[in-house]
Amino acid sequence: MEQKKLMNKNFTLLVIGQIMSLFANMVVTAVLPFHILSISGSEFLFGMAMGLPVISLIIMTPLGGVMADRFKKHRLMFWLDVSITAVIVLYMLVSGLFAEVVPVVIVKLLAFNAIQAIYMATTAASIALLVPAEKLTAGNAIIMVVNMLSMTGGMAIAGILYDRFGLFPILVGCAVCFVITAVADLFIRVPYTKQETTGSVAQIVKGDLSEALRFIMKEKPIILKCILPVFLMELIFGSMFMIGLPVLINVHLNMSLTHVGIALAIMMFGGVIGGIVAGTLGTRLTIPRGFLFVIAGIICSAPIGLVFLVDTPDLLAYIVIIASGTIFMFCVKIISVALMTYIQGETPTGLIGKVLAVLMVVPYIGQSLGYPVLGRLFQQFAASPWLVIFGSASIMMVVAVIAYLHFKKVMN
Repeated sequence: MEQKKLMNKNFTLLVIGQIMSLFANMVVTAVLPFHILSISGSEFLFGMAMGLPVISLIIMTPLGGVMADRFKKHRLMFWLDVSITAVIVLYMLVSGLFAEVVPVVIVKLLAFNAIQAIYMATTAASIALLVPAEKLTAGNAIIMVVNMLSMTGGMAIAGILYDRFGLFPILVGCAVCFVITAVADLFIRVPYTKQETTGSVAQIVKGDLSEALRFIMKEKPIILKCILPVFLMELIFGSMFMIGLPVLINVHLNMSLTHVGIALAIMMFGGVIGGIVAGTLGTRLTIPRGFLFVIAGIICSAPIGLVFLVDTPDLLAYIVIIASGTIFMFCVKIISVALMTYIQGETPTGLIGKVLAVLMVVPYIGQSLGYPVLGRLFQQFAASPWLVIFGSASIMMVVAVIAYLHFKKVMN
């Protein structure tokens, strides 16, 4: 009976672990790019610091999907949290000597993201095994809300903490978060079916990923059609927001990183509300309806460009950025829940980790390409940032409308 409830013991512990782990990871990985932006004032270096570590996410997420399907997920999560705690402690030990050396910072971010990639793939694969099928949308909505609170909230608070305390206290606090998560992992039990293992590790990984790609491209090509708009959204508009908002507030409005943190914290609640709304919609939330929300979010981003096109007081521009960003976050979370729930429902249990890993790696590829490009564009058009905002919105609007019309046709 326990497993038939949405908030059963295992799923509740999974949610707690997700909150602590993603929050701590995002705080650390956001602080270092903020530090680079603060000392250099370079939008391009900020974009590079945000984009380069995504390489490890791209490489490790598919491997994480394979591991999630082949190993006991609760044990895997425990050892990942132990490993990331060790990385923090090691970095703290050498921080006095190498904290300002860029290659060491990048290596640390790469290691963090590599571990977190496996963790997120494992968590995504666990959801469908821990909640009843009829409550899968609500379960995904909860995880999406948690992700938004943890990741966006972590990035928001990172700016505030960095301004107030510096790097070392942040590392200590994050290490404590990962220790708590590892303890919670010890009490989770995710259903496990052992899969046949033959050949070398490389052959197993190649075979598993080939099986997942074959499923996506041959058996369920509609999943592939879901993935393309996700990639373009992250490449164009997601990158514009993640790089653009800190740059617009910190550089163009000449406000502190604390103001950046406050803005992101407020916008976070838009994503939280979006996740809640998606959960209440349940089966009524279809992919075409999700893309209608995306179109609305893009339209509501237009005021951000307008305040930099016309002469606008800094405080008013700041408020407009927050309001538009909050609405956009609300809309993005709804389509995210719709896509995740649909793909989970269409994928066999033995493939779910690998298939979701493919879905998850696509935004990372978009980020790795989009962050440096958008950083360069905001630097190139420093005198007219509205050109970057309106250009990104126009391209994304075309993508969203085409996606809506296509999915409305094939799913009705």
